[in-house]
This record gives sequence, structure tokens and C-alpha cells, in this order.
Amino acid sequence: MNEQETRQVWVRGIRIEAEQIRSFELCPLAGEQLPAATAGAHIDVHLPNGLVRQYSLLHPGESKAYMIGVNRDTASRGGSSYLHEAAKPGDVLTISLPRNNFPLNEEAAHSVLIAGGIGITPIFSMVQRLNQLGRAWTLYYCTRTEERAAFLDALKALAATTQTAHLHTVFDQVPGNQMLNLAELVQGSEAEHAGAAHFYCCGPGMLLQGFEQATAAIPAERVHVEYFSAPAIASDAATETFSVTLARSGRTFQIPAELSILEVLLSNGVSVLSSCREGVCGSCETAVLAGEPEHRDAVLSAAERAGNRTMMLCVSRCKGTSLTLDL
Repeated sequence: MNEQETRQVWVRGIRIEAEQIRSFELCPLAGEQLPAATAGAHIDVHLPNGLVRQYSLLHPGESKAYMIGVNRDTASRGGSSYLHEAAKPGDVLTISLPRNNFPLNEEAAHSVLIAGGIGITPIFSMVQRLNQLGRAWTLYYCTRTEERAAFLDALKALAATTQTAHLHTVFDQVPGNQMLNLAELVQGSEAEHAGAAHFYCCGPGMLLQGFEQATAAIPAERVHVEYFSAPAIASDAATETFSVTLARSGRTFQIPAELSILEVLLSNGVSVLSSCREGVCGSCETAVLAGEPEHRDAVLSAAERAGNRTMMLCVSRCKGTSLTLDL
């Protein structure tokens, strides 16, 4: 990530929000300002241990400080564990400017939002924005127990301010609680709101897969998801090895089966913006001038994939023998 795309911030405060979840308040250095972010946006956080992780911003429109929520993942590869165990007030971190791959449709007649676990972070910002706009919303918040439900008091307060806001909690490890029936939920919402509702979901992979199945018959422009990691996609590429030509320099590279386009370009000194390397952050999105990509990311919509105008270099490949990129 180049210098113009980053800011330095300092950790002003750390707060326990729920079991295994902490929030971090990130303030700009003296004399600097942060750009206001839209609901659903995230930032990259560059950690001192060399890792880069993506975290959703909790409060839309805020420029004095950014707030992120971080779940202490038991399978952490060093991101959430560092923030929970080593980060302290006063630390200086480098962050990216906000990006939004999970934007809120602010004109929707009704928004139905489903959050699983730490997937509440972008959804929380959406609910705040919808309240600011006076828009109707219904939130289904799923966690194992109430103790693991971050920002629950704030969500209850938001829901209590208007008759067009509704909050439903599902604690699936509490005796007597039933799992969320996504098919019934979606069908009921479609009927109740006369096919005008927009649906949003963020959470673990199984929840997102169930959500996509339940919303398969709904027009794609009304269905919005955000993955923590790109779902596994079976390859239908005609060839595993292909060539990539960079239109601006005229250089051509062979991409072997075991390496990504991004890895090959970086190893050959080509400067490419990148972050997650898992197809979820959108930072390495690059225009395609010729050839047909095999999309493996979790960022582009179905229509964007069909258009084949851009691709994510960190995970996507080629359906033919060659690609030409705007690099």
C-alpha cells in the first residue's frame, strides 16, 4: 500500500464490549483529520508484527476518531491476538483510508439486516445510519450467548427510538432458543414489505451460505453480503497456467498454478496495491482489458463478475490462456 493511501493513528482507548470482543478508538495524529466513512466501510490496520487485517468501522460519518470492534479469534493467525494481548493506549498504528465493499442502500423502503457474531460491526454502523435517516429496519442478531453480543445495549437504545425499528436476538446456545430460520425470515419479509426490502448479512461462512440460498430468488441488487474470508470456489478454468500482460509496460508474466497473479507481479517488482490477499478487501482490484477472468473473490457482485471489467489479483485467475491488465 503506498504512502498516500495510509494514515497514522494512535490508540486512544480500548474497551471490553462483550466476551472475547474489544473496541479500539483510533485517533489521528495532531493536526490531521480522518475522512468520514460511509456505513459498512472498513479499514486495513497494519500491525507492528507485520500483519495487515481488515476491520469494519463502527460509526458512520465520524472523522474525529475511528472505532473498530475486534473478536479474539481462537484460530487467530496473529491479528486479533495481537490487538487483544499486546496493543495498548498510546500505541501508534498505520491504517488505510476507508473502503466500502458492503454499502448501505439509503433509499430502501425497509432494510432487513442479519448479523452473526462479530459480523455485527458493519451492521451496527448501518443501523445507526438508518436511524439518522429515519428509515425502517429490522435486525436479527445471532450470537452463542448474550454475553457474546457486543453493542447490544446501544442497539436496544436505537431500536427504542422509533416504531419502525425492530431488534431480534437469537442466542443459539441458550436452552429453549431456536436457530434462525433464514428461509422463513426472508419469505416473510418479502411478503410483509411487498418485495421492496433490501437484505444484508455479515457473519460466519455457514450463516452467509444459508443467507445466499434463502435469498437466491430475490433480485441481486437487493441482496448484500460481506465475507470475512472468500468462500471456496471450485475452479472451472480451462488451464491452470496462463500469461498476464501488463498493458502500460508491455511486460508479460507466466502465472503457474501454485502462485497468484499478485504474488508473481510483486516478486517481479511490479507495484500493486494489496492487503488481505484473500479476496475480501478489494484493494487489489484491477481493470481487465482483454481475456476472461475466473473470479474467486467475495467482493464483486454477480453483475460485476459477468461484466469482466475488473478482477482481484490476489485470488482470481484466468479461464483461458491469457489476460491483459491495465497496469
